[in-house]
Amino acid sequence: MLRRSSRRDPGDVTGLSVPPLTSAETPGMSRMKHVLLAGLLCLAATAARAAEPRLAIPEVRAFMAEVAAASNARDADRIAALLATDCRIELRTQLEGREQVTLFTRDEYVAMLKTGYAGLADLADYLYRVDGEQVTLDDDPPGATVTSRVTETFTFQGRHHTTHSEETARVERRGGKPMVVAVSSLTRGD
Repeated sequence: MLRRSSRRDPGDVTGLSVPPLTSAETPGMSRMKHVLLAGLLCLAATAARAAEPRLAIPEVRAFMAEVAAASNARDADRIAALLATDCRIELRTQLEGREQVTLFTRDEYVAMLKTGYAGLADLADYLYRVDGEQVTLDDDPPGATVTSRVTETFTFQGRHHTTHSEETARVERRGGKPMVVAVSSLTRGD
């Protein structure tokens, strides 16, 4: 038997508690109470996630245009504001015949953009162009998967470079607005 708890735990989304086992209950009945409670907690979590309005393709496209504009402006703080705090970034790079895979958290990625070997501020004539953007809306979990081809051109240490990337970004609504929650990129360049 589930009952409403008189003391609320701030992390308890249901306000329900399981009373201690009484002499009339069997251990099997107690397990069943815990299974039912776990089910109710899952339903509450699903309902909370479903409370966010579903993303629409025009909204996702407009958001990705913001990402491109922040990149073209070489504004690392603006880019950071578009990435969820738990965003994960995987960059696979094939340059000069070698491949490297680098995994970043959001904060590590932003630090790299600001102060890395070739930070955005160090790149002259920088241009970020997106082509072939495809948006697929997903229901479980709700969000969108965005695939695109990105071309970046820039001058670094007096040498002009062009890179081509195949990117996949995961966009979900967080706190009422779209945010990038994951990015995977394969970059080839000279």
